[in-house]
Amino acid sequence: MITSLSWIPRGAARSRPVRYELSQEEYIRVKQLASQEENELNDEEEYTSNAVIAEEMNDEDVDTSDLPAELRMDEYDNDDYDMNEGSDDDQGFEVMPEGNAAIALDTDSEDEDAEDDEIRPTDTLMAVAITEDEYSHMEIHLLTDDGNLYVHHDITLPEFPLCVSWLDCPPHQNNGGQSTVGNYIAVGTFDPAIEIWNLDVLDPLEPTATLGGKSTTKKKKGKKSAPAFRPGSHTEGVMGLSWNRSYRQALASGSADNSVKIWDVTTQNCSHTFTHHKDKVQSVQWHAQEAWLLATGSFDRSMCVVDCRTGGTPISVPLSADVESIMWDPFNQHHLLCSMENGRVLCADVRKMSTSCPASAIVYDFQAHDETVTGITASYAVPGLFATSSVDQTIRIWDLHAPGGQPKMVSYKTMNVGQLFAIDFCRDEPFMMCSGGDAGMVAVWDCDEQQVIKSYFSDRQVASIPSDYAGISSVAHETQSTDEPMTCSEPVESMEVSNTMSSMDTNNSEKKKKKKKSKKHGV
Repeated sequence: MITSLSWIPRGAARSRPVRYELSQEEYIRVKQLASQEENELNDEEEYTSNAVIAEEMNDEDVDTSDLPAELRMDEYDNDDYDMNEGSDDDQGFEVMPEGNAAIALDTDSEDEDAEDDEIRPTDTLMAVAITEDEYSHMEIHLLTDDGNLYVHHDITLPEFPLCVSWLDCPPHQNNGGQSTVGNYIAVGTFDPAIEIWNLDVLDPLEPTATLGGKSTTKKKKGKKSAPAFRPGSHTEGVMGLSWNRSYRQALASGSADNSVKIWDVTTQNCSHTFTHHKDKVQSVQWHAQEAWLLATGSFDRSMCVVDCRTGGTPISVPLSADVESIMWDPFNQHHLLCSMENGRVLCADVRKMSTSCPASAIVYDFQAHDETVTGITASYAVPGLFATSSVDQTIRIWDLHAPGGQPKMVSYKTMNVGQLFAIDFCRDEPFMMCSGGDAGMVAVWDCDEQQVIKSYFSDRQVASIPSDYAGISSVAHETQSTDEPMTCSEPVESMEVSNTMSSMDTNNSEKKKKKKKSKKHGV
């Protein structure tokens, strides 16, 4: 069963993923050991050189004619005893020093593995949360430019995954050689903790960071008590996640404990908690331009918008059923859409949302499927191109900008992967989307393969915006082997981790007022 999935921006992944991720303490220790070993090796070479010189000076001719032939070392011809160099037995091996010992490594095999693991600039990746029987894991699928799709590597997850959100902000910002741009996935499960995994590590044993979760402090023996949680943690499963592309260290989460939390990824601390919902929070979504606006959808049949600068009373819209998914229209920043359990999709204009007359904000409300609409997504390059997924096993393509102001269905397709639970449009391709469901298989659909879709939207296609991560994979991630953290180049200057997170802290109104005039960041 696939419960959630997300595309990874092209160029964001390391071109050659690593097998192991060093912590800051391990990185510093390895550097110290390498330096110490180098000094010892130099001292040993100097000592050996002096010993050889002394031996040559004191060496005297010795008569070895009475010795057996096999013991007359001076008569050996080194050319005849080359240790079978280049023989079949040694082919593909080289001797590598390791302290005072030596080991043989199959270098040809390593080169072949490295070539198989290599991620090319034209490859596209997606993270897929999947559960088979009682085994949950994250599969990283690779789609080549010629259409081949396979699992590049996977990560074992300790709990049943409910939601994922890709992010590029490393959880640890320090001077230990940590890059300022990374490739991470946040995972929400039935457990209250949010795990952040490094997707550039092939065989990770544990997450890079954990937000919240149960406390590891040992309890005193005696009476049983409720489980203790880390400060700021959710107390029940995490159902929705959203990463802020402008305030890159900000991650929003919605939980079955009815709360919404804002996390600072770099410190792993909860910055603020909102409790405006009365039931489970199914979905959260940051606004792309007004980066301090957060939309939330709940099983209390309401969709809300929170201004994280003020933390005031959220504005909301009543709904006819439980929320399944919410999103902002990429080409109309005032429109907020949500899909519901009863198969309907609703769009609200946030400019008209108010506590006095919330119904006036509804732009349209239509029946997208006869059964639950589990996911909604929109193209980032084609205005109005909108897709819905449902447990009826189909994806339907809609035009949100059709004449008359009401969405129009253009086409549909049965994906043949069971009931659909997740869907996502690719940011790097105008018509490509992926979906997954209870059959446990990923379906990738380039929807312009249907002539009716291609011709309908042909006059609206706009040039795709170049990836923010173009050229980063071959440079940025290599900084882990240097002394200084990477400085982003000019095209990705806006991706520097912002220090304005405090302006989103609604407990500090004075700081908020001082920073109110800060510039808005784009996607």
